[in-house]
Amino acid sequence: AAYAVIAFQTAYLKAHYPVEFMAALLSSEIGNTDKLPVLVTEAQEMGIEVLPPNVNDSDVRFKPMGDKIRYGLAAVKNVGFAAMEALIQDREKNGPYKGFLDFCSRLDPSVVNKRTLENLIKCGAFDFTGLWRGRLAAGIDHAMGRAASAHRDRIAGQASLFDMLGAQGTPTDDELPPGEKWPESEMLSAERELLGFYISGHPLSHFEW
Repeated sequence: AAYAVIAFQTAYLKAHYPVEFMAALLSSEIGNTDKLPVLVTEAQEMGIEVLPPNVNDSDVRFKPMGDKIRYGLAAVKNVGFAAMEALIQDREKNGPYKGFLDFCSRLDPSVVNKRTLENLIKCGAFDFTGLWRGRLAAGIDHAMGRAASAHRDRIAGQASLFDMLGAQGTPTDDELPPGEKWPESEMLSAERELLGFYISGHPLSHFEW
């Protein structure tokens, strides 16, 4: 009888609030890389688009957005729940990230490390910058070096010339070294590895006809 009541309640929610229900269901399985792809496929079969991770739009968990679901950052493999919470807290306090270098300069390098950055790039969380993932990946060392220097200055209480002049001094991604564009097969393989499924395309899409 108890199971019947729960089955009725969940069936009602799934029927009348499908986006919210599936977002909650996906969030309940964060960390379960075997179950998440199954649930994402179910959501897609229900006509619900699952949007890729985005450091300016995603929450730690899966988030309903109208008739779509935004992928939760903590569901990306090997990024760390604490690091993603720190990301969200900084974004809520200081506003959206203006680019990759701005992101790195605002977060403590000990919290968001090189591996975290690599995985966020590979799954498309920085695609909003308009830069190739290959260029972002090639610029990680530069970005982390700049971020470490800025972090040391903040600890020491030093102000930059831009701060003293009242300017923003926000670093721009133009500083990043050039990088090659990754082939689609490499991008999709990384998405499959980190998310459990392909999110920006499919290796067989060219043969769909």
